[in-house]
Amino acid sequence: MIHHHLSDEMILAYAAGSLPVGHALLVACHLEVCPHCAARVAEAEVIGGAMLNQCEYMVVSDDLFDRMMASIDEDESLQQGSTFPEAPFNRPGMDLAQSAAPPALGSSLMPTKLAAVIGDDIEAIRWRAVGPGIKQFVLPMQGSEGETVRLLKLSPGFITPEHSHNGSELTMVLKGSFSDESGRYRVGDIQDADDSVHHQPMADTEEECICLTVTDAPLEFKGMITRLLQPIIGI
Repeated sequence: MIHHHLSDEMILAYAAGSLPVGHALLVACHLEVCPHCAARVAEAEVIGGAMLNQCEYMVVSDDLFDRMMASIDEDESLQQGSTFPEAPFNRPGMDLAQSAAPPALGSSLMPTKLAAVIGDDIEAIRWRAVGPGIKQFVLPMQGSEGETVRLLKLSPGFITPEHSHNGSELTMVLKGSFSDESGRYRVGDIQDADDSVHHQPMADTEEECICLTVTDAPLEFKGMITRLLQPIIGI
């Protein structure tokens, strides 16, 4: 059972299609397993559609269509030759009709939207050690400016260095669980931390904890040694 859900702000932004690509991926992964949040997104889309129907028509310039097509052509030319998979994670209403019967939450989870980016075998990931008890894998996808999408693997009992945030940090648990000052987060749970959050998460079971996390700015570590190593470990 999922205990920690998406915020209202995140739901509305996803429904409006305004989330950065990395955040939209994580939200889409959560919607696969959380009927509660999927229903909230569907409701937000209905409300948004009703509001659009009440909007007055606007007069646009004669060359608007030509400028739109030119913009589309430019985007396609930038994507040619890319090795990244297509990822329409930010499309409102995406696959919500298929979310009526979400996969059962066991001790680990591999959402289909994540598998489309990294493959469906989480054990085959080539992890990079960034310190004793913690490894990371940066996803091979182009996020929005300043955005980093990564998997973090914490050894059982590992306590992360004390830190706050220069921006936002959105986290979804895929395996195991972790605890901090705000509570305990299990498979499928969401933690949405911003610059007001000061914490020290700990992997609190006898199995490793794996999380999908998206940040839009580097973390702000409190320890001197961790701050010195931050440019090297890249978190």
